[in-house]
Amino acid sequence: MGREPPPRRGGRGGASGRRGGATQRRRHALRRRRRRGAPGPRLAGELPRARPAHGAAALPDQAARRHRRPHHPGEPGGLMIPLARPWTTEAEEAAVLRVLRSGWLAAGPEVAALEAGFAERTGRAHGIAVSSGTAALELVLQALDVGPGDEVLCPALTWPSPAHAIARLGARAVLVDVDPEDWNGAPEAFAAARTPATRAAIAIDQFGNPVRAAALRAALGDLPLVEDAACALGSSFADGAPCGSLGVAACFSLHPRKVITCGEGGVVVTDDGDLAERLRVLRNHGQRAPGAFTSPGANLRLSDVNAAIANAQLARLDAILDARRTHAEALRARLGAHYRLQLGPAGSRPNHQTLGALLPPGRDREMFIAAAAERGVQVGRLSYAVDRLGQVGDQGPLPNARALDERGVAFPLFPTMTIDEREKVADVLEAIA
Repeated sequence: MGREPPPRRGGRGGASGRRGGATQRRRHALRRRRRRGAPGPRLAGELPRARPAHGAAALPDQAARRHRRPHHPGEPGGLMIPLARPWTTEAEEAAVLRVLRSGWLAAGPEVAALEAGFAERTGRAHGIAVSSGTAALELVLQALDVGPGDEVLCPALTWPSPAHAIARLGARAVLVDVDPEDWNGAPEAFAAARTPATRAAIAIDQFGNPVRAAALRAALGDLPLVEDAACALGSSFADGAPCGSLGVAACFSLHPRKVITCGEGGVVVTDDGDLAERLRVLRNHGQRAPGAFTSPGANLRLSDVNAAIANAQLARLDAILDARRTHAEALRARLGAHYRLQLGPAGSRPNHQTLGALLPPGRDREMFIAAAAERGVQVGRLSYAVDRLGQVGDQGPLPNARALDERGVAFPLFPTMTIDEREKVADVLEAIA
């Protein structure tokens, strides 16, 4: 008779022992990779995790870091530099795990911390976290009693959320043209569009570029102004005040294309205590106290899981802003002679959420986008002229919004961009200008 083979390492023989040994070897390999600073394994389709920067200024110079990017056959090596890449780290992973282990997943201490953090960053008295930036806009308008028969002024160039929020309340969106240089709603256009039916106005810090706050206040007088700061966290107006501090309330988005993200989410900030309380009631089924449903509402709450991710990102907002500004300044220095880039009011400080350009008349945008893609750089459509989407109807001449709708493009810009990626973007865009 043959001798029975000795048990394999891992304490047991057979298949279970082999599995145990393999698991142990994988764990040791993962520990060695982490000690060397290499990232651990990723799930299929998962974005690569960037490690937190030791200093805000160091992040843009991490040119040696490699990121997996979408495959593109047009570039040697099959790599495409994307428009955007969310920056997530082990801090977000730890935050989510902490919430999961706590057993409290719905709105709780993480939401409260996020609300306080946004209020502090914007100099406001109150923060109210909700499920999205769109929900934030609609809730603010609802809390201001906007309804059928009312008009709300809104820039003509935007993602359709503001116009949709107005329409869902039965009011009419009155579109105002944007300034040809800063691409925000022009103060003089707001003033000209006001009628006795105007109930409120929405001003958008387009692509994180601050509006001309003083001119808007003068143009609108006592009309309630809502600041759509969805893209503008960390930007500041010409007088140094932070974006989010303008008007009766300001709305932020936490979508992955924004400066910080938690997947989906939004935050309203305001100094009006009564408005803040009404927003809290409306986001929670109209419930003022347990069992006291005082008005029709909806479930537009943010979970503690989402808020924990947002808090981890908010904690390093300054590093994110420094990286964005470093990359934006370098790209603008190279591209400014070739493209008509967005300009901001003198003295303002944008966060560079998007780097956009207006192509010259006659330039085919789709062919331009295809030419960039063939060279491994993703370029996208910039935004929309809302009156062309069908929900608000044709509202007359809006030449600047329509030009940007037809010829506006967005270029890659994100905080984890390497110097090599940044230089390639500039090289390609110079070559196809």
